[in-house]
Amino acid sequence: MLASRSILERIDSASSVTEEKLFNTVVSAPFVDATDDCLVFDLGDERRARIKRDEFGDELPFEPGDDVPILVEDQRGDHWIGSVRKAEKLAIWRWLESVNQSGEPVDGMITAENKGGLSVDMGVRAFLPRSHVDLHRVDDCAPYLGVSGKFEVIEFDKKRGNIVVSRRKILEEQRRAERKEMVSNLEAGQKHQGVVRNLTKYGAFVDIGGIDGLLHVTNMTWGRVDHPSEVVSAGDQIEVVVLDWDPDKERLGLGRKQLLDDPWEGLADRYEVDQVVTGKVVSLADFGAFVELEPGLEGLIHVTELSWTRRVNHPGQLLNRNQEVEVKVISIDADERRIGLSIKKLEENPWVVVAEDYPPETRLKGPIKNITDFGLFVEVEDGVEGLVHVSDISWTKTINDPSEHFEVGDEVEVVVLDIDVESQRMNLGIKQLEDDPWDKAAEVAVPGDKVEATITKLTDFGAFAEIVEGVEGLIHISELSDRRVNKAAEVVRPGQSVTALVMNFDPKKRRIGLSLTKDELPVAESDLREYSDDDADSSATLGDLLGDSLSSAEDSSEE
Repeated sequence: MLASRSILERIDSASSVTEEKLFNTVVSAPFVDATDDCLVFDLGDERRARIKRDEFGDELPFEPGDDVPILVEDQRGDHWIGSVRKAEKLAIWRWLESVNQSGEPVDGMITAENKGGLSVDMGVRAFLPRSHVDLHRVDDCAPYLGVSGKFEVIEFDKKRGNIVVSRRKILEEQRRAERKEMVSNLEAGQKHQGVVRNLTKYGAFVDIGGIDGLLHVTNMTWGRVDHPSEVVSAGDQIEVVVLDWDPDKERLGLGRKQLLDDPWEGLADRYEVDQVVTGKVVSLADFGAFVELEPGLEGLIHVTELSWTRRVNHPGQLLNRNQEVEVKVISIDADERRIGLSIKKLEENPWVVVAEDYPPETRLKGPIKNITDFGLFVEVEDGVEGLVHVSDISWTKTINDPSEHFEVGDEVEVVVLDIDVESQRMNLGIKQLEDDPWDKAAEVAVPGDKVEATITKLTDFGAFAEIVEGVEGLIHISELSDRRVNKAAEVVRPGQSVTALVMNFDPKKRRIGLSLTKDELPVAESDLREYSDDDADSSATLGDLLGDSLSSAEDSSEE
């Protein structure tokens, strides 16, 4: 295509040349005629110049008699060869050379991206460095393709055919003029159209006419925004309102959500407690999931409201971001801008059913799902577990580590002790499956009576004797014989049957004191005797000494 008329007007007029030497000369020649192959121009003195039609396209751009600047390149027989395009190029280069000296801005259009910047068409190709594309750093040049405007020539090398231009310098001048006017009239409450210049993790900087203001992430929309890029992008044109302006520090605070309808207004007309609604999960936190019910309006599903039966440590175990979920509204506080939501309350509380199906004293069997230091979790129904506390495993043994006696997956029989529906807790027992042997021992071991017992173990401070199965009493070393005894083994041995006087019985502390030396209970000894080992440093009750662990010498007591 031939260059536009505006470009042709830049070309210096050239008078008809009459001298014989026309090589590489730009002349102004009238258009004479056109053939299928070329256009013919009159050079005067019966000389003709021919230019291929390829330069002009399908339509003739000239009327007969129009003066057209052409570059005369060569002579072929009785005619000359010329070019209008090359004449234009030469004229443009001469014009740009003068522009470079005067600093006059040049019109052009960004046409393509290349290494390090962009190409600009100004009649000839110029290079626009990335750093000179805009007022701010430009990472993505794609939005600038096709943009027309004025450019300043900052480098010009005619010999090498190199032209470098800047768009930034033109914009800086415009910005200074706009900024001066804007600053003088700026005040809170004004609405402005602005352009998003760049984003940070805490907001976006918006140019509202020569001055950048911060649109903080909390003022972008009424809803939750994790990053500004979710709402705006660099180059976006948006409407903002001035929130605050400090002319001394030149700090400008902008808002966008203030121009949008507040979704919390009229909330009571749209939502009520127990209403079932659908929303989208927009954020997950350790304590719960935020669900968007409508743009800018979010409610919280606390982690405890996700499931009746599952232990949920993080909502990500059940939900994903952007997932559509059905929820029930369980609380509304418009003043505090809080809406409580629940997923589990869409269904009936299974603990109510469990409480009806498993009243206290119900016996059942179930697998052990988890073992902790404080007990066993036994599955009662799918998703419903009860706790057997360590204190409810055995009547007679002290269980310090349940994992030494049970494994996950073991099926155990338990009895229901109690159920707290509100707290979703079920207490189970294993020892309650049998009668408490201490009840039977209370019938046998009456203080002042004699009982038949079997020596079970010896310690430094005496001997233990089983009265009934699972219940032992202590015969202190001083009660083994009337003579001085240094070791219990001097008097008794494990498995030996003895007849002993019951000296004391304490069902609460589960202690029984026995004697082989007395035939009746001394009047002065109406209280429970405290037994000790003279050589021991730490105290221990009789109950602490029961069980296999009591075979260690560390389990001694002081009197």
